[in-house]
Amino acid sequence: MGVRDGWRRRWPRSVGTRHWLSYLYATIGALLLVIAFLLLYPLRHVDGFATDLRINVGSNLLDLVLAALVLQPLIVSLSRNAVRWRNRLDYRDVIRRIERATDRMEIWKHWTGLLENQYEPGFEAAVRGALDRGVRFRIMLTDPSCPDAAERARQVAPTDALRLMRQNIERLDKIISELPAQHRDLFQVWISSVGPAHAIYRVDDWLSYGLFRDRRVSESSQREVRVRGDLGELALEAFDNRWNGTGLLSIADHYRMSLRFTVHDATVQHELTYVLHDGEHWVNVNPAALQHAFHPDHEVSVCGDGSRRYVLADASPETRERVLALYAAKYGADQGAVLLRLSNA
Repeated sequence: MGVRDGWRRRWPRSVGTRHWLSYLYATIGALLLVIAFLLLYPLRHVDGFATDLRINVGSNLLDLVLAALVLQPLIVSLSRNAVRWRNRLDYRDVIRRIERATDRMEIWKHWTGLLENQYEPGFEAAVRGALDRGVRFRIMLTDPSCPDAAERARQVAPTDALRLMRQNIERLDKIISELPAQHRDLFQVWISSVGPAHAIYRVDDWLSYGLFRDRRVSESSQREVRVRGDLGELALEAFDNRWNGTGLLSIADHYRMSLRFTVHDATVQHELTYVLHDGEHWVNVNPAALQHAFHPDHEVSVCGDGSRRYVLADASPETRERVLALYAAKYGADQGAVLLRLSNA
């Protein structure tokens, strides 16, 4: 209701403005015609007046056709595809744009500096104000335990990229948990198992994107383009394809998976942290599910995965070490984690 009411309040003013401009242009055109008539009418008996008038009108019509068919489309195309280069991304400018946003805001990154300490308070305040105006947010960040995250961390070392990715997700989770119910559908976040094709910040018709190199994207050259330009459309097409693709999880599903343990006739459900390794789920059973996980007669089912049955199995020390490293990338170091592999029964 808040979005619809706000739109209704702005609508009459927008229509009135357009009508006022139309009347103004029509009035100016009429005045110019009257002035031209008053200037030319007294000269109608001058020798050669008719010939000169035809020549001038014809040349003006030719100029008009040239401008309308050639120059105007060229200027519009150049303006539509104009690129403004920046040496770095100004996060405070992005926050100011969010404060003025009226339609949408989108981010596609491994992680965003908007959620780091120096910018997070301003970003959160701008988000809450924008949500009150009905602005939609789509944010897609990267799972810190996926291979693309590890590769990006190597590229930007010594920056601790994995810690920043974890921190981003934690802070977004906090923001979402504090949102009023009417705003939650407007603020969507996906965690992706693959990294972005390029870095994108979009606010309404403004879009900034950068390429991934051996340093943070915000410290590299940025291209500012129009959303409706060719470059903007290509960048957003890639974003939309990924947004609607596979391998995306909500923050809640990124953090935990629901397992139902059955031992003989007793069934109990646990929400467990987990990590993916070579396409397999490894769950941390400590401390909640230790008793059931190590029972020799246990069976496990994944909530929402039909009737399939699994068991939890250990692995070699080498595999366990790799899995623990991925788990630490996703959740931070946890010396007490007991990770077992979810395998078919």
